[in-house]
Amino acid sequence: MEIFRQLGLEEDMLRASKSNFDLDAGMLLVERLIGGKVIAKMQEADPEQTAKITPCKRVWLTQNMFEPLLRREAHRFGAKQDFSTRVVHYDEDDDGVIVVVQNLTTGKYSKHKTQYLVACDGNRSPTRRKEGIEWIGPGTFGNNISINFRADLTPYLGSRAVHGVTYVVNKDVSGGFRLEDGGKRGFLIVSRLRDRHDFEPDSVTEQDARDAFFAASGIQEDISLDIDFVSYWSVAALNCTQYASQRGRVFLAGDAAHIMPPTGGMGGNTGIQDAYNLAWKLAYVLKGLADASLLKTYTIERQPAAESTMQQAFSRLVNRVLEDKAVVHDEELPDEVCELGYCYRTGAFDFDNGKDKETPKAWDNPHKPNPVTGSRLPHINLIDRTRNDKAISSLDLVRVNFVLLTADSSSPWLPAAAAQAVTVDAFELSQRSNRIADTDGRFKELCSMDDGEAILIRPDGLIAWRGKASCGGHSETLAAVLSKVLGLCR
Repeated sequence: MEIFRQLGLEEDMLRASKSNFDLDAGMLLVERLIGGKVIAKMQEADPEQTAKITPCKRVWLTQNMFEPLLRREAHRFGAKQDFSTRVVHYDEDDDGVIVVVQNLTTGKYSKHKTQYLVACDGNRSPTRRKEGIEWIGPGTFGNNISINFRADLTPYLGSRAVHGVTYVVNKDVSGGFRLEDGGKRGFLIVSRLRDRHDFEPDSVTEQDARDAFFAASGIQEDISLDIDFVSYWSVAALNCTQYASQRGRVFLAGDAAHIMPPTGGMGGNTGIQDAYNLAWKLAYVLKGLADASLLKTYTIERQPAAESTMQQAFSRLVNRVLEDKAVVHDEELPDEVCELGYCYRTGAFDFDNGKDKETPKAWDNPHKPNPVTGSRLPHINLIDRTRNDKAISSLDLVRVNFVLLTADSSSPWLPAAAAQAVTVDAFELSQRSNRIADTDGRFKELCSMDDGEAILIRPDGLIAWRGKASCGGHSETLAAVLSKVLGLCR
């Protein structure tokens, strides 16, 4: 949500989620959707604690609810969106990528020349197979089904209508409901139906789907139920060894690059972070502001990040579903650590010439942050003096450019930022600032800022460097750091 706050989509997503769900209700584990006893409550929000680490709320959104918002925003920025279209072939050379696509409605083919190609073509990715990129990880743990249905459950749901996910476990079925339109439609994931624990493609009849629905819902009376379709998918924990082709012009993102068990809801969020990481780098390279070598850091950064997150999703699968304690898995970390606390230990950062010369740990606890190079800029409550003392977050300072932060009044870092070849938005976060005020002095304390120090933030909100000016001066120091981060140093 912090990403979508930066993109200006947060309020629309909140409205869409609130129209269907209680944002603080979390998930339920019950015997049956209707009438069954509650076995456990999970991921219930604590708004007071959440507000200490992020300005954002967790939202529950299905793809049907979220995709129209994303499409609208992409259109606003000029993106051309072609549906019923597939890539049938591409050729990559040192100058770019030739892509052949087919319109599935007309059957016609067209050819396009592009500098780079980003393949978000799912866990069966033809692009990954063509590039010969291998999977690594714990493996595949059976095939589940998703039953997409239409049925008016609103007279029966009561308070259970507001939960983002309701898991169901009883003697006949194991699975989980995601409801839409207040309970008038949705889908049911099934991992077990009576003694069936694995579902091969096309093995489930409509009657099987109806049996699963009634066993999981607990509804006894005859209601109007339409099964729209049944989809088959594998429960797996796998990660690609590389996220780019050998020539470096074709990239994998999302499920094409990594597959995660649904336990924890980390797969989609990790894919969004892939795109977030790659997008600003592509923009800087295409605008001539960075060397093409910057794109190599996409795999360097995201592959181990996704690996760590995948292992956390796998740990939740072992603990909550497989219940096989003999399976080796990582210690399960709190959700907020997995979502906000990953620390990058290599990539487009300057670890060598600043305050943070030691490799950071893999995870940082956002409730007790240690903001170092490679970690997320922590959320700090600030006051915007230029907008009638509007309350904002430190995260709101990061929009599309690099950001330089200092706690010093009249700091020479501010003119140094203005002198750079790339745009750097600079802010003095002090109690006396007449622009962005840190009235509590939290920034200086939390980030352990000494006099004369500054922090450089990447466009994706990660700390790229922390330190003081070298003997060459503030402008020269910042220029050298930016050159290193953007791959311009040779």
